[in-house]
Amino acid sequence: MKRLISLLLFSTLVYASTPTNYKVTHFCIAPHSGEEIAIIRTFMLDDKPYQLTVDTQTLHTSITSRVLTMGHACEDSRYSKLLKQNIKPPAPLQNDGITHGKQGITLTTDLCPSSKKDFEQELYEALIKKFSTPIPVTLFITGKWITKHAKAFQQFITWQKEKKLAITWGNHTYNHPYHPKKPLEMNFALSKGYNLREDTLKLEKLLIEEGLTPSIFFRFPGLVSDNQTMQTIHDLGLITIGSDTWIAKGQKIKEGSIILLHGNKNEPKGVKMFLEMLDRDEIQKLNPLNKSL
Repeated sequence: MKRLISLLLFSTLVYASTPTNYKVTHFCIAPHSGEEIAIIRTFMLDDKPYQLTVDTQTLHTSITSRVLTMGHACEDSRYSKLLKQNIKPPAPLQNDGITHGKQGITLTTDLCPSSKKDFEQELYEALIKKFSTPIPVTLFITGKWITKHAKAFQQFITWQKEKKLAITWGNHTYNHPYHPKKPLEMNFALSKGYNLREDTLKLEKLLIEEGLTPSIFFRFPGLVSDNQTMQTIHDLGLITIGSDTWIAKGQKIKEGSIILLHGNKNEPKGVKMFLEMLDRDEIQKLNPLNKSL
């Protein structure tokens, strides 16, 4: 492996241009003793090279200046073990991937495309009021929601900058296809002609364009997948996250719960139930997703 000369990390990125020459990569480097970083994307911004990297132990992602083109295979790390775990059989039609954490309670909220003008602002404000900030929450966001809810999207960014929310930017695809009259086997990411790989990368590029860092966490639209689509996400170096506590379906919170709520006004029942739990002090603390797995 070539010697690493420098690694410049950017904590805040603001770009007015879309990443170009966006490529999927799979290699690791060890810039410091005991530390390993996976390079999962390379791209250009304003004619300058960058990389999207993953700390293979903490699972945190960063955007760095591109300094290395060769490395070793990513093996035996926490990150690689989770990737392998993700594609183990069986492969259920719904809710495949990691559905339960090892410790704590983790909150995930989905922002699917929605015709509703607003979002569940009360939910996030209640969290900010209830817990010490910044509060860890994973947003499984879609590109269509971002483009149609610019003001709400900017509110999330403001909460993050003000350190009120510690947001993990999860991937819920750009378009989130859905056909109300079709069976699950032909719906969502299994829709005929749908290019899951390109749609997933399109969402990543949009987040980077907005100055945000995509995480390695992915959630299938409708939680619907099969062997092929699970393999596609695995090949992108992403970890599929399901849920064992979809509040609107009456699933109960327990140790290790990965909670699923919708923050797009499409499922107010679940938000109402969760807010009532907060009022009853049934939830004392929330864990970041990367620490729960």
